[in-house]
Amino acid sequence: MGKTFWAIISVVVLVVLAAGGGGGYLLLQKRDDDAAARAAADFAHAWQTGGLSTIGYAGGDAATVAKEVQAETAGVTSSAQDRPSAVSAGEITRHGKTATAPLDVTWTLNGGRTWRYTSTVTLQKTGSGWLTAWSPATTHPDLTTGATLSASTTDADRGRILGKGGQVLVAERPVVVVGIQPSRADDLTATAQQVASIVDVNAGDLVKRVKAAKKDAFVQVITLRESAYQAVRDELQPIPGTVFQERTLALAPSADFARALLGSVGPATDEIIKASKGRVQAGQYTGLYGVQRQFDEQLSGTPGLTVTLKPQSGAAKTLYTAKPTAGKDLELTLDAATQKAAEKALTKAKKPAALVAMDTATGAVLAVANGGPNASGYNRALLGQYPPGSTFKVVSGMALLDSGVTPDTPIKCPPSVTVNGKKFSNAEGEVLGTVAFRSDFAHSCNTAFVGSAGKVSTDELAKAARELGYGAKNQMGVQTYTGSVPTSDQPTEHAASMIGQGPVLASPATVAGVSAAIASGTWHAPHLVASTEPSTKDLPASDVKAMRSMMRQVVTGGTATVMRNTPGGAVYGKTGTAEFGSDNPPKTHAWFTGWQGRVAFAVIVEDGGFGAETAAPIAKAFLSDLAG
Repeated sequence: MGKTFWAIISVVVLVVLAAGGGGGYLLLQKRDDDAAARAAADFAHAWQTGGLSTIGYAGGDAATVAKEVQAETAGVTSSAQDRPSAVSAGEITRHGKTATAPLDVTWTLNGGRTWRYTSTVTLQKTGSGWLTAWSPATTHPDLTTGATLSASTTDADRGRILGKGGQVLVAERPVVVVGIQPSRADDLTATAQQVASIVDVNAGDLVKRVKAAKKDAFVQVITLRESAYQAVRDELQPIPGTVFQERTLALAPSADFARALLGSVGPATDEIIKASKGRVQAGQYTGLYGVQRQFDEQLSGTPGLTVTLKPQSGAAKTLYTAKPTAGKDLELTLDAATQKAAEKALTKAKKPAALVAMDTATGAVLAVANGGPNASGYNRALLGQYPPGSTFKVVSGMALLDSGVTPDTPIKCPPSVTVNGKKFSNAEGEVLGTVAFRSDFAHSCNTAFVGSAGKVSTDELAKAARELGYGAKNQMGVQTYTGSVPTSDQPTEHAASMIGQGPVLASPATVAGVSAAIASGTWHAPHLVASTEPSTKDLPASDVKAMRSMMRQVVTGGTATVMRNTPGGAVYGKTGTAEFGSDNPPKTHAWFTGWQGRVAFAVIVEDGGFGAETAAPIAKAFLSDLAG
């Protein structure tokens, strides 16, 4: 073969080698690009999952980078460790031994708002491979050294609490927040003590708080309604260091109006903030207890939100803004006039007391009042668990009627009856002899009911109790105790149950529901939230008719004659005196329950003695005020 042939072969070989070398180069470059892309993806994943301290950095310590990123973003959410809810890296761009990739960053902010932006991650090729060359701009493109991101909220307009027929019960009303600014006080201790004595707060606690506060802090003392503030304004304003903030707050018509039920609104407590799982932030106003807290998410709406970049020096920059969304109104069945009448009547109580009123035709609750000396803060009207005493004779009376007893059936009323060694007596040793059942009921003869315990079984008594709402599923819409139904076959306990003692317990709401059921002939589940669709149960018509006549006789000639001539029409009722505790003689709660027209009610006075003497006059004052 000639030289020409070998020359051609040499050229071909060179061409092939050159082609092969270029392919290898391209392959190596792709592998390098892939490695850089993986490094960008690793950083994105690490940031999203809280693992920034687990990856490598070019010219930076992993722990330091993680700490600085956390410092930059600590104010963005309420989480213990702030991090985006999603981070993804885009396509890389090579610049020799450096590369960049866009980062699509998504934060889920408090209230469920979403904030998205794009930053850039820079990568650097080192002997250990591609590593993140982190800078503050990686976190956000506008961030510089020492700058931070923080989110702040703006309260939304709070929804109103409405009552029957759309009455406005709770709405935004003007208040004045009284505070102390330490830097303005000449003598912190003297200022705190003076203010505390005027607005009736603990002076020692206030002194401690103002001394521990920063000089220019606003140390909140108390929030006063505008009218209450005006009454002490001239005393407070001259005191050095006192400062005042005007705002509006969701308030009822008066400080005591359904206070224990409705609750209040104020700065969120640590407990509420923690329980809200990020929905409620420090400094935000929220429901503190009662209906305001239970329905806070509905009433408070969604706060406005602003994310701000704060540099080490210079003006802050707003990066994200969302307007607040107003809360939604909550409609209750409360009637303002009935509630006010109930609360006014309870001012006569010398001990803690409660009154519940409801519409006999629907079970809608018209009033939930708690009163007596320093007793309006606990919702005993719905939550109290008391022996119902002789008010339970409406239940056991219905069971006896269902067993065949009639209002005219002769039943003995001796001074005492002994069951298995347990002696049951009548109040003040009353003896009626053998009289018609209607008279036993009207005069609340304990021994007649205890002596009749054998006429009804435990199951029959429990059935009558359940049909009248004892132990029913709570359909009030708010926390309520619906009572316990007697279940014991033990003769002594069964006998005690017949007169509302022993294992039987009830709240005032339960007892009022019984009277409402007798008045209408149908038990309607008591309910307070207007959107509730309560269940109902019809009662035996003949038994209801008989019970109505007997409850009327209680007023016309029995234990509740104090209710005769009550303005507004005929009153039907039942007194109750319920023993409790271990004293000898035992203390007693005073009860009265019944109805007038379409308003059924129950009144209890704790440790109040006899129902006829203590609870019935309160009921009369309540009905008289309504009629007036």
